[in-house]
Amino acid sequence: MKFTKLFIGLFLSIGLVACSSDDTITDEEQGLKSYELISIQWKLNEADGPHIIEKKIPEFHFRNETDTIMEVVIEPLKNLKGSSIFKFNDSVTFTEINYSEAQVSITRELSLLSEEYSYLVGGVKVPLTEEKSFFPFTWNFTDSFTLNKGTKLTSNYTVFLRKNKANFLATFKETSTGETVELDGTWTGLFFNNVEEKSLVEEID
Repeated sequence: MKFTKLFIGLFLSIGLVACSSDDTITDEEQGLKSYELISIQWKLNEADGPHIIEKKIPEFHFRNETDTIMEVVIEPLKNLKGSSIFKFNDSVTFTEINYSEAQVSITRELSLLSEEYSYLVGGVKVPLTEEKSFFPFTWNFTDSFTLNKGTKLTSNYTVFLRKNKANFLATFKETSTGETVELDGTWTGLFFNNVEEKSLVEEID
């Protein structure tokens, strides 16, 4: 009787090890799948579109307390950048696929899009990722001033940013089997729109 119990116990142990091995192989095989992005399409929904965001830059102050002329150059956009972020409706599937990150085109001009999916060519390139990424503005400028001795300059800048929102459909292909996966979601991008400036030169009290 004791021998019978021992035999059954060994049989069950071997069966459990075999099942665990099979599960491990399945997980490893699944992990070997590798996907690549083959296309991304864009469209606008009724709730999508551009919105203007106002951002005030901290004041610039300069004083010329010397006996010579002072040249002042201000770059109000120096520390500002555009941004991009993708949000997948099926975020779990996107995080689970073995995908080599790719750069995709985004647009500042939403007038290029419609209610039907279409492709974009050119424009700013950003990574297709659910983490926020940043890119330099395509436009920059400087302000130059000449301060005589005994004068001071105060400059204020208000930057207006264009917040774009659109829908996307990304198609991924498994590199060995050709299997495709389509994932949709929303994208939000921030671009430079325009800037307003007010400067005042006064005598130092």
